[in-house]
Amino acid sequence: MGVAVLNFNLNREDFDSLSGPDELSTGANGCQSSSACVHCKSLKVRCDFTPGEKVCQRCQLGNIRCVPRTRKKRKPAPTHEDLQERAQNQDRQIEAILRQLDKLRASHKVKDLLAKVPLEHSGFTNIKISSEIEPSAIESASLSYFGSASPEIEHTCPDIVKYCDLYPEDILDLFSIFFERINPYFSILDPELHTVFNLIWRAPFLFTVICVTASRYYEGRSGLFDMAKDFARDAASRALIDGSKSLDVCQAYLLMAVYPVPKKKWAEDKSWLLMGVAIRMALELGLHQPPPPDCSEREALNRMRTWLNCYCVDGSHAIQFGKMPMLRLDDYLARNSRTWYKSSGLNLPFDVHLCGYVQIILLMADWRRYVGEGDLRQRIVDGLDITGAALEKQRQLDEEMDVWKVNYFEDLNLHPLPICLYRGNTTQLITAYLRLVVLSLSFQHLALDGFHSHSMALTVLNTSMDAANTVIQIMLERLYPTGYLRYAMAANFLYVSFAAAFLINLLRPNFRSLLDEERQHSIIATVRRLIDVLGSKDVAVDDRHMPALYSRFLSSLLKRYTDDEDRIEDSEDTYDNLPDSNTPQFPAASWPDVFNPGYTSLAESSYLSGQEGTADMDFSLAHFLKTVSENPTPIVNTTTPAIYDPSGMQWGSQAEAEWNSCSQDFWRQFAGQSRAY
Repeated sequence: MGVAVLNFNLNREDFDSLSGPDELSTGANGCQSSSACVHCKSLKVRCDFTPGEKVCQRCQLGNIRCVPRTRKKRKPAPTHEDLQERAQNQDRQIEAILRQLDKLRASHKVKDLLAKVPLEHSGFTNIKISSEIEPSAIESASLSYFGSASPEIEHTCPDIVKYCDLYPEDILDLFSIFFERINPYFSILDPELHTVFNLIWRAPFLFTVICVTASRYYEGRSGLFDMAKDFARDAASRALIDGSKSLDVCQAYLLMAVYPVPKKKWAEDKSWLLMGVAIRMALELGLHQPPPPDCSEREALNRMRTWLNCYCVDGSHAIQFGKMPMLRLDDYLARNSRTWYKSSGLNLPFDVHLCGYVQIILLMADWRRYVGEGDLRQRIVDGLDITGAALEKQRQLDEEMDVWKVNYFEDLNLHPLPICLYRGNTTQLITAYLRLVVLSLSFQHLALDGFHSHSMALTVLNTSMDAANTVIQIMLERLYPTGYLRYAMAANFLYVSFAAAFLINLLRPNFRSLLDEERQHSIIATVRRLIDVLGSKDVAVDDRHMPALYSRFLSSLLKRYTDDEDRIEDSEDTYDNLPDSNTPQFPAASWPDVFNPGYTSLAESSYLSGQEGTADMDFSLAHFLKTVSENPTPIVNTTTPAIYDPSGMQWGSQAEAEWNSCSQDFWRQFAGQSRAY
């Protein structure tokens, strides 16, 4: 082991600085010392003294005052507090530099984003003030108009305001569109709490999502949505990275999941991921528990409303994709929410529809628990009466909806708003769709058994067709004439498309014997009418909007059974929406075909075996979504269909008749107002 040698190179100055007071002698004009005075030190020489003199010779010759050098005072060692303060100052400096770097990166990112938007779609020609004005002018306008009196709130404009040239007039228009045309369908926000003045500074993420969602329907800036949609995505990613956890962030994620940004491919849609983040955040915020005692009444309602929407979105997603729900099926707040809509005078007019939807989802949760126990196919082989269970469950759904029709009618007298009537019809559409989901499982297994029980097969067939026709007729005759349909959630278009696809597949050769010619004509006419409506300009905002995509899918699916014009005559109206021979088509195998023998439905864990040489068939909703997502959607020309007079449907009870009569009266009164919007 080597020995380290320490080499101390000490010069004379170092030794001088270590000398004690006894080594220094003080004279009249200075001090005689073994070290140099100030002047000699500057010359880097030692002092030379004449014996008996106390001033060095150089100072005497230069007539300079001989000033002795004193010992340097040592600085006191920094304390622990001093070191901490110094470290904190350095941290603040580093954070400031990193913020500047982030702003620089964000600026370049925004420039690249805006560069990708074609100039003719940028919407700059429609803004109120010239686009050549610096962004600071936009921020100043927002600060002046929406400035908050709270000094603790940092007034930093959201990026969507700065880079999309949103002046106060535009922002107010977007919020007006959202709360009048979008929030009623997914009533998660309270207009009294979620105002522009409260959100623009305090909750920029939710503010951005509201503006982006409404921008798709903002006619004043036709190209705004193409510019703004990525700002919502960036805000969502920043909130996730920063670990932001609050009620408004949870609501923003839910809105993005329900109103997703259109993608080029179905597989790129990340609604399920956003929904999962929102539900997990709701659990961490304790929304599944009663509100704390110090919570205000309006804020308590806001928490409860958000949680019930989380429960409905989770249950709906589980039904659609055949996945396990994230939340407990027997959630306490959900099961005790039947009368929550009238628990306070501050409840929204749409809370009654939310409570009704929760009760419907609870019934479907019981159904999922029933069919999800063990191997369903083996249980059916062992004697499980799946047909009887399906008929009983659809009866329960129907009866539950009858109860809520009465509640809707009573609440409509308190809140005579046309959009409340629309929401009541929407809940009836969803219930009919869920009845069809339940019955399709029974129909699938009856077909697998070869329809040996002809009477039972006809019962299930008639009930299933009634549910499917109810879904389509509610959309065509009650929802479409209102002019509100284009603002509906994407899921509503999925429901009606599933019902139409179910009817189309009854035209298959192996099912056609169950239908007479009149029913076949009726199916084709009804589906064609639906395709026209979904693809019309009154409903589809553009070719990427969900109703337009489903319209093209149904067109291709229906064309497979209408090529033979000699077999089935065309309906009275000319139908021009079907793609011609030069249009890309869906593959020959379409829903409910399953060509993979090992395929198992995620929703029901069963598939329908076809005859020899044919594909298996899976009527589950999960397989329907899988088929739509894996096939291209050719773009076809869309026409504006004629306006259909709402005739209503007779359900047989006095409350139902009153509901239909009220529906027709309301739409006659408000038709002009809604279409003039």
